[in-house]
Amino acid sequence: MKRIILILLVIFLVSISFGFEISALGGMELSGKNRPYIGARIGTLSGGVSLMLEAYYPLSSFEDVQNVNVDQVRFLEIDPYLYLGLPISSTLIYVGVAPIVILDIANVDFALYSSELFHAKAGIRFGQGIVFFVEGLTTLTTSFETLGIYAVSAGLGIGL
Repeated sequence: MKRIILILLVIFLVSISFGFEISALGGMELSGKNRPYIGARIGTLSGGVSLMLEAYYPLSSFEDVQNVNVDQVRFLEIDPYLYLGLPISSTLIYVGVAPIVILDIANVDFALYSSELFHAKAGIRFGQGIVFFVEGLTTLTTSFETLGIYAVSAGLGIGL
């Protein structure tokens, strides 16, 4: 537990020092497997072009959030997003795309989910310091056709 607290403290200090954002999020697939998910993201989401690394963990139900044992998590979906943001006062409207990467934690191995699929996302973020965001996500093919898989998520974080 001390190790997790130390890691969170270091991430918090880096976020404040370099203008990063770190956030926790939760969401729900509205098609596909219709499952909820939790996640976290860290990056430089701001006006113009920015980068954000996001990690997702699917759940069976929202009640499972309290039963997640970090030691038993074997796979995470990692999405390295490239975002384009439009700042309006303390609000940011953004769109982004990312390849879908699967992280096998036990073997510390990364694998591209598919060279033909990627995630596309649009969202709006409110606030400075403490930020709140809402976003929609879909899975697209390289010919920009949707697979009909959609999700919505919301989150809270620290960002400058």
